[in-house]
Amino acid sequence: MSIVERAIEKNRGMKSGGGTPRRARPAEADRSMARAQGAAAIAADVRIHAVPAPIDLEYCRERRLLIDGDEANDGAAIAAYRMLRTRLLHKARINEWTTIAVTSAGPNDGKTLTALNLAFSMAREKSREIVLLDMDMRNPSVCRTLGVEPGRQLREYLEFAGGTNNMFFSVGRDNLYIAGSTVPTDQASELLSSPRFDQLIGELKQGTVDPVVLIDLPPVLVTDDALVVAPRIDAIIVVASEGQTNRTDFQRTLSLLAEFTVAGVVLNRAIETTPGYDYGYEAEGKGAKRR
Repeated sequence: MSIVERAIEKNRGMKSGGGTPRRARPAEADRSMARAQGAAAIAADVRIHAVPAPIDLEYCRERRLLIDGDEANDGAAIAAYRMLRTRLLHKARINEWTTIAVTSAGPNDGKTLTALNLAFSMAREKSREIVLLDMDMRNPSVCRTLGVEPGRQLREYLEFAGGTNNMFFSVGRDNLYIAGSTVPTDQASELLSSPRFDQLIGELKQGTVDPVVLIDLPPVLVTDDALVVAPRIDAIIVVASEGQTNRTDFQRTLSLLAEFTVAGVVLNRAIETTPGYDYGYEAEGKGAKRR
């Protein structure tokens, strides 16, 4: 029997269970291959594309954005977001969550900063494609915080027919997709309750690979927008700020969200933390619905 014939017979034996078993492929390699196959399987006409956006890193640093975090100076904050990221992704995998909103009781609690830094942290892991939508349409802050002018306003997608062309941009990572607006609207509740919102989520699920969609929502006690969106998403993170969030307002917020799945509470500007840490995370908020 020739060398080639022996090789063919050996290969047949391995496939049928005989011979030396093939070494199992590491789980991470399996996931990477699955993501590559998933990306290849997405039809070109539904694939979501993001245009890299130029940013001023010094401008972003002044706003405490961890786009390209410096371990020497930002190590504590980076570690805190890693913890939040890891626990949230774990819960997302177990519960098969795709859409997760970030909200707060009132303004100035740091929900947009939390949403952005969480998105950056998730994208660094490279295990999934991360989408961030600025749905705080009365006071859109994501693009303003980044210093980016979007090619197309997110509100235009909800107001008019059309696809997602020129709507998404990326910052720092090619697996991070961001969409937002710079022009506010007084018709936010009507736009968020329209079928176009559900259509957008559907397009994101079809046009990205194993996505996590983070949604920056308005504060719960300021407008009804968050309550309009809550029944149509998988889970909610509530951001509270030490010295800023009123306890009564916070408890009222959790009460209003009690019928929905609250994934956890992020405590911003925390005082009782390890020195240098500004963030705390509680896996399940008081009054949270467990899954």
